[in-house]
Amino acid sequence: MEKERKYQQSYVTPCYEINLEQFHENCDAVMQPFEKAWDGNVAYGYSVKTNHHEALMRYAADHLGWYIETVSVKEYEQARQLVPAERIIFNGPCKQERLLTVYEQGGILNLDNPTEVEQLCEAVRNGAVPSEHTQVGLRINFDLEAQCPDETTAGTEVSRFGICYENGDLKRAIDQLGEAGIAIDGIHLHTSTKTRSTRVFAALAGMAVKIRKEYGLSLSYVDMGGGYFGGQKVTGKPTMEEYAACICGELRKGFSPEKTTLILEPGASVIATCVNYISRVIGTRDVRGVRAVTLDGSLLHINPFMSSRIPSYEWLGDGDRQMEEVQIVSGCTCMENDRFLKLIEKKRIETGDVFVFHYAGAYTMAFNSEFILQPPRVYVVNEDR
Repeated sequence: MEKERKYQQSYVTPCYEINLEQFHENCDAVMQPFEKAWDGNVAYGYSVKTNHHEALMRYAADHLGWYIETVSVKEYEQARQLVPAERIIFNGPCKQERLLTVYEQGGILNLDNPTEVEQLCEAVRNGAVPSEHTQVGLRINFDLEAQCPDETTAGTEVSRFGICYENGDLKRAIDQLGEAGIAIDGIHLHTSTKTRSTRVFAALAGMAVKIRKEYGLSLSYVDMGGGYFGGQKVTGKPTMEEYAACICGELRKGFSPEKTTLILEPGASVIATCVNYISRVIGTRDVRGVRAVTLDGSLLHINPFMSSRIPSYEWLGDGDRQMEEVQIVSGCTCMENDRFLKLIEKKRIETGDVFVFHYAGAYTMAFNSEFILQPPRVYVVNEDR
């Protein structure tokens, strides 16, 4: 710990610190229970949108054997610099000109909407691309909110992702692909939820079984997406063992591990806790009984939407300080709400002190912009694991 603190105090701040050993441990915590529950036939996709840093992507691919999961042309091109096409999962509604390229090059292509289905079928019919293809899946949109009230992010406003089951679009997509000679290899069921409960994932897995039986599909994979709790400190959260039990228990009602690969796309659950954000105090002042502390970084670097959550942190200052009644720790942008912490009855913070903010890996670096500040530097530790 002392060695770690010494490194953190020597960094040029503000900065991120990626710990690859912690990343590996987080990934193991996902892999072990699912491998056991699905007899080892499990594949994983590293979520680029959660954190696009090359060190994490490369480690996931080279050391863990994971796919790289992408949701845009930009992400796909970045992934292609690191892995061959067949090791990429291409999701999302904005594949654009890469739709047909990915179909020809290999990998896993999950079609998101009827337009993508029509584009692919038309290209095959016209001979623009061969009918022999990469693995093709369909992203499913169904009324999860009806089964799990007040748990989905979209709620009653309906999700805009995937091909709708209830209105017949899914049936039409299956028929169109069949008529074009394009086999359906899998289905994709990622849905954003507020609760991340096992009830949600049981419903998703149950829908996969229902679709397979209703349409007589022979699927080589079921992609459950992401959205799991991981290392974050949340009271009452499900464990990975509980996720594995509920998902695999439901899937076994219609699939077998011998014939169907289970794909997971964990994001924050493996990435959030392996990155720290480090910032240094550059100034203090007293304002009507409150000690105002300014850091060289910004809350935007760990909380891009400036939500009200209180960050987990460690203060690297020496211990012999007087107590202060109220201290407000803020970022250095010109926005009044750029505030990290309000500290009550804590030791006095001085210029030069260092703050280490934890759980800074998910949806932080990916949102960095050049608004007022340059994006922070990135340090990678335990690269030799």
